[in-house]
Amino acid sequence: METSAPASVLSLRQAAFFERRIAARPVALDLELGRGQLALVEVEDEVDAVAFVDLCVGLAPATLGGAFFLGREWRAETYRENLDRRGRIGSVVQSQVWPAHLSIAQSVLMPRLYHTRRAEDDVIAEATVLARRFGLPGLPVGRRETMPAGELVRAACVRAFLGTPDLVVIHDAALDQIAELAVPMAQALAAVQDRGGAAIWLTAHAGVPAARFVAADHVLRLGDRGLVAARRRQ
Repeated sequence: METSAPASVLSLRQAAFFERRIAARPVALDLELGRGQLALVEVEDEVDAVAFVDLCVGLAPATLGGAFFLGREWRAETYRENLDRRGRIGSVVQSQVWPAHLSIAQSVLMPRLYHTRRAEDDVIAEATVLARRFGLPGLPVGRRETMPAGELVRAACVRAFLGTPDLVVIHDAALDQIAELAVPMAQALAAVQDRGGAAIWLTAHAGVPAARFVAADHVLRLGDRGLVAARRRQ
């Protein structure tokens, strides 16, 4: 008998993360990010932002409550199962950090080649189309030390949206301020949402240039009161 897909892509249920555990009053987070939905989350504290991303993608288990991805709690799975599930997540995080022993092209392609059975030529062709949409002449073949910072950001976007991720997580100050990426980012995110994926974009300010045309279902602020509704400022 077929089972229906979970309604929520990402679900935080009274979840608290490690960095806030030592506080006198732990902050519990609640979030239901359904299929086709996108959340913009303002957060000024960089430590909180990193911890929140780790909580969402299962790199750091909730110390209280639970964090669920596609209906399954991260901490209830084995290391191997979680590794496979993270293969269904695309991320634009620390776009300036790339493995020194791999070319940028290898770093972009490797996650999709490892987690899917698609032919390598097909993955390369899709990556090339994405690269051009994000303003690159093609799939970058150099290494990180030979590429300008702006091109590394664009390459990180290609890596994040390559394939059919169920969730895209964005947290990168270098990306936020690149206004010319506003249209391709909005288009790429809309494609994810149209096929039933979800996205979450963490930023210090929900009005950042790169997110100018992004239609958000939730605009939230992460702080001492947890996740609360916020107004999108321009």
